[in-house]
Amino acid sequence: MKAPPRIADAARKRITDAIAQIRHSVSAIESGRPGDAEYENSRKVQVLQARTGVSLDEAARVVARPDEGAERIWGKTVDFVDVAFFERGRRAAREVARIVTKDGAPLGTGFLISPRLMMTNNHVIGSEAEAAALVAEFEYERDVGGRMLAPTTYEFEPTTCFVTNSQDDLDYTVVALGRRISGATELAALGYLPVSAARNKHQLGDFVNIIQHPDGRPKEAVIRENQLVARSGTTLDYIADTEPGSSGSPVLNVQFALVALHHWGTPHRELTDENGKTIPKTVNEGIRASSISSDLTTLRTSLQSGPRSLIDEALQLGLSSDAPAASAKTAGEASARMQSTPMVAHVQDGVATWNIPLSVSIRLGDAPLAQMVSAAASAPGTGAPEARVELDPDYSDRDGYDPEFLPGAEVPLPKLSRDLAKLAAKNLRAGRNEDPYELKYHHYSVIMNGARKLAFVSAVNIDGATSKDYDRSTGKITDPMVGIDGDGASEASELWFPEHRIRDDEQTPRDFYEGQTTFDAQGNQILDKRTSGHRNRMFQKGHLTRRQDPLWGDDESIIKFANADTFHVTNCSPQVGFFNMGIFKQGTNAEMRAASEKQAVHPGGNLYWRALEEFVLTNARAERERVSVFTGAVFDDENDIPWDRGRQEMRGFKAPRQFWKLLLRVENNELQATALVADQSPLIDYVPEALLRGEAVSKPLPYDKIKKYHFSVAELQKVTGLAFGATVMKADTFGAGGRSASGRREVRRIEDVAILRPPHTKKRRK
Repeated sequence: MKAPPRIADAARKRITDAIAQIRHSVSAIESGRPGDAEYENSRKVQVLQARTGVSLDEAARVVARPDEGAERIWGKTVDFVDVAFFERGRRAAREVARIVTKDGAPLGTGFLISPRLMMTNNHVIGSEAEAAALVAEFEYERDVGGRMLAPTTYEFEPTTCFVTNSQDDLDYTVVALGRRISGATELAALGYLPVSAARNKHQLGDFVNIIQHPDGRPKEAVIRENQLVARSGTTLDYIADTEPGSSGSPVLNVQFALVALHHWGTPHRELTDENGKTIPKTVNEGIRASSISSDLTTLRTSLQSGPRSLIDEALQLGLSSDAPAASAKTAGEASARMQSTPMVAHVQDGVATWNIPLSVSIRLGDAPLAQMVSAAASAPGTGAPEARVELDPDYSDRDGYDPEFLPGAEVPLPKLSRDLAKLAAKNLRAGRNEDPYELKYHHYSVIMNGARKLAFVSAVNIDGATSKDYDRSTGKITDPMVGIDGDGASEASELWFPEHRIRDDEQTPRDFYEGQTTFDAQGNQILDKRTSGHRNRMFQKGHLTRRQDPLWGDDESIIKFANADTFHVTNCSPQVGFFNMGIFKQGTNAEMRAASEKQAVHPGGNLYWRALEEFVLTNARAERERVSVFTGAVFDDENDIPWDRGRQEMRGFKAPRQFWKLLLRVENNELQATALVADQSPLIDYVPEALLRGEAVSKPLPYDKIKKYHFSVAELQKVTGLAFGATVMKADTFGAGGRSASGRREVRRIEDVAILRPPHTKKRRK
């Protein structure tokens, strides 16, 4: 089936945008060095290790020395295959079917991704009604003697499960199969091609195989003809001398694992090599399997239990199918070890001086609500839609918080007392030698207070030298502009993910914050939930580890996954809108420019929670510094605000009044630890349903009465019950601000915070 014009036009534009990447890949392939086409070293390490079975360190050494035998090893993965290749191909072919109307007119190709579910393009099957009028025809092919086999035909059953995405860079449909109409082959005998988000399945320069029914013909295979030449966030481009592939066909790697769903191809006249010579190739585009897996993970939450269980089964099969390989963290570490050896000269430690004062730019006003992409999983909003949140479904590859991240200092996660450990949620999937309470995500970790359904601590590493911005509207990843905040959307409307590694009753439900009622300064109910007045007075899902903080490194896939990881409910807490989102200050453009030039300016921004977050990230980026941040709530069972919203499963839930941050960095070759606490109590009286408790709401929001404190580490340890360790206690900067018997000092501006340890003084001998 020919792709519609909107698909073709969008694909052509993506290929035009990727033309430099394609030319580079073609040049590498034609020069006999296909391994040079791939530009992500961590991906090269993972792919090589997975395919050859060498150790991760050996794979890293090979990737680092392309002139000393790398191509000889890459040849095993590109130029030659083992004899099992044919058997794997035969098995994969059984899972592919021709999609036809009930009167036999062919429309495209599809393939099984689980025992019950088939995948094809949205432009092949775009609706449940269309699916009901079609059938899937397996074994429409010739045997070894050239004779046609008797096909087996199954009806589609869209009422059982139907998920689709019509976006031009996803263009997929997953639909359940129903009863067998004709033929003798059971579905269980056909097998399936799991949809996996694993990163070790492809690299640019690879050959890929396509099994298809072109123009409705008997099943055919295009083997080792197409080669990968470009990759975007959701698509793969591959070129060949042959005609374009068939819509809905699986694109498979050398091991016949699914890497993409084919959806478009055509001769591309603009394709030239680096010398400007036209390359007579067909350019094909497929939707990355990892992108489909991420999208299904997102959309599953909006499904009823029946179809959701089928999607969950398919996603789990994708996890189970992943070949034993290094995790993203491990490969990254190996690549880092590779780069730290004398063979690579460009080593940067990312350590610099903390810059104070700084520019703080906070945006609020009438910033538009975020609007989720999928209509099936959307919430009301205004403005541009959010980019897809791509969740990595394989939790085994999360690196988590790194205690040795800061140069010359080891700072482990805070330790729980015996009493707090009784309240903590246990990681049901923790390994034998792993912390039983730590939930690892990309570049950060969380320890949950299961009794309060909120985090004891969320701990993140921030690498200012490689920090990135992730555009929430377009999904593009760019180098950051210091001082600019791109997080002005309301978080209550965003799509958050449950944490399956702990019990459901130890976390807040994803929909808990929805449908809140708020009132204006005159006590009138705010009916328009899109206004800033409503957002400022509601409890938002406030990030503990800020969304931008773990977005660093050179691997764009990990950056996107890290962005999604911050949207786990374990990383959120109820924060009144204004407290969570900050305050807008006029005239920030000049101040941001000055900050980028490292001039000593400060706009006078108030020290609200959002400003504390800007305080950390802006400096880390400006000084290309490494920083670690611990964040959490101060749990005060007696004084925290009851807020179960009448839900039985949330009975006894309370919203914390205070939140804390512990900033950790190295300056003057010494660890510096700065503890900050912000109190949202003055805003709590204006939370949802306030009038139902008989409280007056007759005054404007008392922004200026929010309390902000610089705590000593000892005082923070006292109020949280967490043990931060002797190293952090010794690094406390609190004493530099003067003596305080209480261990806390109220501050009004960021520059009031002491950020350096007091100078060492020698005791005088008697």
